[in-house]
Amino acid sequence: MSVPYQAAIDSSKEPHSVEKMQCILIGVASPSNNVDATLWGLVTQQVTHVDDIIITWVNYSYATDEEEGQRTLLLCAVSDASNTDDIVNAVSAIVERDAEVWATAPAILPLRPLGGYDKYIKNYDKEVSELLRDSWAKQTMKEHGLFFQNALVDKSTVEELREEIMAEIDVTEDLISRHHPEINIGKDFISFKEIASRGNERFDLLLQSSSSSKIREIVESRVVEHISPVVESILGSDEVDFDLSVVYSKPGAPDQGWHADGDHQKGAADIKWNIDGWKDHLADAYALCLFIPLIDLDDETGYTQFWPASHQSKGLAGFGPVAQITESTWNGKCKAGDAIWYDYRTMHRGIQNCSSKLRPVVQVLFKRKWYKETRNYGTVAITEAKQDTTISERSQDATFAA
Repeated sequence: MSVPYQAAIDSSKEPHSVEKMQCILIGVASPSNNVDATLWGLVTQQVTHVDDIIITWVNYSYATDEEEGQRTLLLCAVSDASNTDDIVNAVSAIVERDAEVWATAPAILPLRPLGGYDKYIKNYDKEVSELLRDSWAKQTMKEHGLFFQNALVDKSTVEELREEIMAEIDVTEDLISRHHPEINIGKDFISFKEIASRGNERFDLLLQSSSSSKIREIVESRVVEHISPVVESILGSDEVDFDLSVVYSKPGAPDQGWHADGDHQKGAADIKWNIDGWKDHLADAYALCLFIPLIDLDDETGYTQFWPASHQSKGLAGFGPVAQITESTWNGKCKAGDAIWYDYRTMHRGIQNCSSKLRPVVQVLFKRKWYKETRNYGTVAITEAKQDTTISERSQDATFAA
């Protein structure tokens, strides 16, 4: 890791230029877990100050240095030290081996737990009572920003939904072809009330029209009514509504860029510089997504890749590639009918579709009633003369994560 990662920051959005505190991620070669614990103990006990400036060590993990091909211990610190080299040199002297900066960021960088994510975010019991027990769903969403639920939707319902949704996709794309023959579907920008796409064979089709009423009835009666206690627990309110869509990727769709579907709300608190700030400081979710794939998701079809706990800090925007180089991602490979729930602020991206199949994923966006989703669709219908292109100005960082 010869060049540390730093994201480009839009200073017009966040006053990072006046924020002295930063997160520093340092890599040190380490051959095993036992050595990791020893080195972490040495560093946290002996590298506490640099030139009278406090160094706070918050967590550690490990990854493989792609350039060197070696296992690397990742040490995450918070400090307002202006010169990171001083911290790196202090760490190197204590552990008696080379150390280098992997990344710096204006927020704590979430790292993969030593035992991996599955034991924290996977729930194999589809019963609502189990998700509510000991506030498991609410606490898991608050800490990690997502969780997995096994077999939420039965096989027959999956097949019924897939048949109805594939027909709705065909009808919608045919409508575009007839009313807008100039549009190259899958390649061109699309922005209508009903459907949006930023090219690259990815689409987000709202299921709100009369032609999709059967789909909505199935989802509402067999899914939404069943899980509404969990949704209300997570959002902290029974004043909740939902939008229904299918996000789909066609064969050849490439890897997507990192993004969050929704921003941190203005004035809402994040964890700041406290690693446990999600318990007391982080604002509750105002919206959450439920993904239900209608085919099995694997390396060939692609899936959605998440950065757990990335919802905790607004300063992580632009730092998605750090999740990749630090191996802090969770891959949403699952079976048709399984469910992935995630906080609207959690960062994620769709992975390429290398198969010959279209990849349809039902998306249910649950939200507090005061929140209206306006970023991702146009304002005119397909049958109108000209599509709305203002969506490109409202949101350059695409959603459509499936």
